[in-house]
Amino acid sequence: MKKLFFATAILLAAFKGNAQSMLRFSGGLNIGIPVSNLDGNSLGLGIDLMALYPLSEQVSVTGDFGYTALFANSKYGDAGTTNLLPLRVGLRYYPSKSFFVAGKIGAGFISNSGNSATTTAYSFGLGYAINPKVELGGSYDGYNKNGSIGLLNFRLAYFFN
Repeated sequence: MKKLFFATAILLAAFKGNAQSMLRFSGGLNIGIPVSNLDGNSLGLGIDLMALYPLSEQVSVTGDFGYTALFANSKYGDAGTTNLLPLRVGLRYYPSKSFFVAGKIGAGFISNSGNSATTTAYSFGLGYAINPKVELGGSYDGYNKNGSIGLLNFRLAYFFN
């Protein structure tokens, strides 16, 4: 866990730089629907923090850290809650002022019933800024290590600045 907090601190410090006024932070609420190799889970709920740094009007660099709890499906017995913690960096491309497509890659930390693994975490999706403070997005979030798991994720985010 110490490594995870250390990596998050490095990520946030890397974005800080000299352009503090351009750096934006958002917090998001997520609902995930398991779609790949997660038959024992029914629904995921999560939160995340994202830093966004614009390189131009159309391209931004992102960094995010989150937590998603995937709840066990009762028809598969008591499999317990699966915990997903992604730490990723990525790019956003804005073909218009409000619409964006995004891709991210990084590390994913998965735990369930005392077992844990570090995986490659990736995401690709799109979103729409309702206004400068609120955006909606959808993505496919995957975790890969000797096989892959994935979920369709929907995010509602609020920008703090």
